[in-house]
Amino acid sequence: LNCEAPTFLISLVATDVPASSRLYSTAVLYLGYLCSVKLMMEKRTPKQADPIGENVQLDEAVMAKLPLGCKVLSVAPSGQSLWVATVKIVVKLEDGKIAEYFKKGAAGSRGADMMRGTFEAEQALYTFAPEHVPKPIGWGTYSADADTHFYLCEFVEMYDDLPSARGWATAVSDLHMSSMGKSPTQQFGFHVPTHLANVPVDNTWNPSWEAFWKQQMKSLFDQDERIHGPDEQLAALKTTFLDKAIPRYLGPLERNGRSIKPCLIHSDLWPGNIKPKTSSDELCMFDACSYWGHNEADLGICRNPRYKLGPPCIREYLKRVPVSEPAADFDCRNAVYAMKYHALLSIMYFKDKRFRQILADELKLLIEKMESSPSDEDRATHL
Repeated sequence: LNCEAPTFLISLVATDVPASSRLYSTAVLYLGYLCSVKLMMEKRTPKQADPIGENVQLDEAVMAKLPLGCKVLSVAPSGQSLWVATVKIVVKLEDGKIAEYFKKGAAGSRGADMMRGTFEAEQALYTFAPEHVPKPIGWGTYSADADTHFYLCEFVEMYDDLPSARGWATAVSDLHMSSMGKSPTQQFGFHVPTHLANVPVDNTWNPSWEAFWKQQMKSLFDQDERIHGPDEQLAALKTTFLDKAIPRYLGPLERNGRSIKPCLIHSDLWPGNIKPKTSSDELCMFDACSYWGHNEADLGICRNPRYKLGPPCIREYLKRVPVSEPAADFDCRNAVYAMKYHALLSIMYFKDKRFRQILADELKLLIEKMESSPSDEDRATHL
């Protein structure tokens, strides 16, 4: 087996354990999963445009973003991604000090949009939460290859650990509270396209939060259908979600004298994008897909068991930032926000049909709950 796997699993498959046993079947399935993931990584490994090693020469466009007069000491792979090539750059400054930078790159027009969106998103986050975000340096296009683009920021050493619920909530609430009400247009959206992994989202400015969330979700649903093809039952669920569930659970946030002060949303706060720093007790967040929106939207990712954040992160967050009114709708609003990540996974991992089925199941569950529990406004109408 040309893949990394726990030794006991390989040993189990190689022994005389009956093939009919559940343990054997589980081991085989898990080994197959590990190998398929490795194969997917190998097939999708992005083009590495930089020379790897010591005292190498980087592209002029990259050098132009680094401190004037610095000397490149080394370039080494850093991290692993299906969508971008990532490296750590170590340089010696003119004063003799050592500085470290992180660079990621991608090709094509989408790569350019991704790198620009990353820079603008990280720059916005750094403005309001500099203690939690690597300092952005810039983005650009290679001088020697007009089809390859890059983003550059300071390098922050982090532990590859699951963040604590308290740490996660502290970092996220710091970002939200420091940016609350400071949208440059006082609307919902962002001034450039941003991407969840390599998936673009619709950030067009909108004065209505309900309408903005509908446009973001519709853009993801449309991409899901283009990749998978039409599915009548799922299409009906999507339509009900867009036309009924979103108005039911997000509309009341902006009715009866209520309003939302837009804050800066990271939008992709799974544990791979928010990690403990090695130099302090603080968490570092990165790879943002930022926009200005309702603060509770960043809690949607906690609902997905895949990310191992769960209710503890939500509870800790709500100790710092109160629930929006109507508070009785909070759990269903959270389900509405979580749907974004179910759609995203269905798009990203389109070869695994399980994720599209999860999307359908979650849509059906929310719609059934909505239909069995009318809103306070609906009840008042019938009194």
